[in-house]
Amino acid sequence: MDYRYLRMYQYLLRRVLPALSLGLGFDLDYHWKISEKGRAGGIPTDFANYGADDRTLSAGPALAAQFDSRNSPIRATRGSYASLVARFNRKATGSDGNWESATLDLRTYLPFPGKSKHTLALWCYTWTVLGGKPPYLDLPSNGWDSFNNTGRGYIQGRFRGRAMCYLETEYRLTLTHDGLLGMVLFANMESFSSGSSTKLQQLRPASGLGMRIKLNKKSNTNICIDYGFGAEGMKGLFVNVGEVF
Repeated sequence: MDYRYLRMYQYLLRRVLPALSLGLGFDLDYHWKISEKGRAGGIPTDFANYGADDRTLSAGPALAAQFDSRNSPIRATRGSYASLVARFNRKATGSDGNWESATLDLRTYLPFPGKSKHTLALWCYTWTVLGGKPPYLDLPSNGWDSFNNTGRGYIQGRFRGRAMCYLETEYRLTLTHDGLLGMVLFANMESFSSGSSTKLQQLRPASGLGMRIKLNKKSNTNICIDYGFGAEGMKGLFVNVGEVF
């Protein structure tokens, strides 16, 4: 698929407890000049069956809650993070249709083993359509979380449905005493619903490894270079500034 895309998510949170913040936001996804390329044998695609449009706009207010006890938002080595966002797209705010969705993002970080410099990181991400019919490109999909990081091992948008559940674990090792070089081993698993249901289907596993190169010692920011392997011959190179999660 080929398209132009503008995404704007803006939130205003207020801390109500030492690690808990609550607030409001506004989410906007605008796709235009949407077209399909390389359709095989004239067989209708999922996009065509769902309802093809050449322009879509989803916009509306959101409620957000965030818990953060991590020792660093850039490269956490201990603590936990949780974020819950409920989104309400409405025609009154410019959306093409009325529909609602919710995302839940859970992460935790443990020194492992013991007090070593190595870290075991765990991530759970769920994304569910609560009601209405979103545009096809706004359905839950791998690689389309806020920072485009879910689903290492698969091309972005390989899986799509009304519900998504994603689990990942990553073991982060420090290779040099000064922290300049490191590496990670990761494995993930994801499942999506099919059709108009939110019932999850088969699990899609992936795994891989990567290098870490220290970019800034003060902020502890790494350049992350990962290679992931998915099912059915899927594979790919993934690059980030800052950890994947």
